[in-house]
Amino acid sequence: MKKEEELREEKTEKDEETKGKTKEEEKIQEEQFKEPDLPVLFVWFISMLSGKAWEYLGLIMNPETKEMNKDLKKAKIAIDTIAFLYDQTKDDLSSEDFKRVENLLANLRMNYVEKLKEP
Repeated sequence: MKKEEELREEKTEKDEETKGKTKEEEKIQEEQFKEPDLPVLFVWFISMLSGKAWEYLGLIMNPETKEMNKDLKKAKIAIDTIAFLYDQTKDDLSSEDFKRVENLLANLRMNYVEKLKEP
């Protein structure tokens, strides 16, 4: 009888320890997977779009297919999307991000115009 009670108590203690660890682990996971701030998302999204724009301009290789493809219609969509996002968020950007996106757009647009001139 005593052994059964001791075993139950030990089990209860272990269950409580496990619950405590689980709550700690959940808290750690929540901290690790917090939703990123808007500026972080903006920079990430602009990076993705600009990569696609360069790819559609035929200036960089598609990393998956290892081929150079040119699709100026898709390049224009990517560039215009970056410009739209920039116009909507420029007041909230840091001066560094503001300049970076401005330069990126200028470079993309110049390259787009050059590619339009090609036969």
